[in-house]
Amino acid sequence: PPSPAARRAGKRPTHRPSARASGDPCSSRRGTMPSSAGPEHTVSRASFVGKVAAAYGLLLTDAALNAIADTQLGSFELVVFVLFLQVLIRFLVLMLLFLLSTSTVLFQAGMLDVLLRQFSNTLSVTLASLLLVLGARVYRIVLLLFISDSSDSAAFFQSEGYYALYVLHNVVALPYYGLTVGASFRLSDPRFYDPRAWRRT
Repeated sequence: PPSPAARRAGKRPTHRPSARASGDPCSSRRGTMPSSAGPEHTVSRASFVGKVAAAYGLLLTDAALNAIADTQLGSFELVVFVLFLQVLIRFLVLMLLFLLSTSTVLFQAGMLDVLLRQFSNTLSVTLASLLLVLGARVYRIVLLLFISDSSDSAAFFQSEGYYALYVLHNVVALPYYGLTVGASFRLSDPRFYDPRAWRRT
């Protein structure tokens, strides 16, 4: 048998920690950011561009409806149809932004509060725009029931309430379009797909 000195001179066995033990303990919990050493998330360019193009098309359609809804439409059925379209457009645009955000590391890590804070202005203005378009269109529908000559668009603006809603709706529409387009640009920022950028958020 080897002498005690020889045994002391020999190599002692080394214990290597398992990959699970050596990893970030927070990375296995729900709602936490994955390891900062991980690769960036990749998103299909065609899918991203397709969703953004669809959102832009919906915004252009809404702008066109705004241009004719208060001056050219005197039919009850047409005003109701435009109201339905404009409400639907806002929900579809919001859904497209949501689908774009599902590819971000914030969404996939369950950090929805951080993600919502990043786009709180867009969500607030979208809600305000939705309420104003509902108010303006419903008010016009009510006026159609009492105005004898609905083809005269100037008759609608004699109502101070309708005129105020008309102005507010069109004023808020501008930041709504701008913030929505800006949100699509922000979602193309690589930092939303890089876990390292949000480790200390």
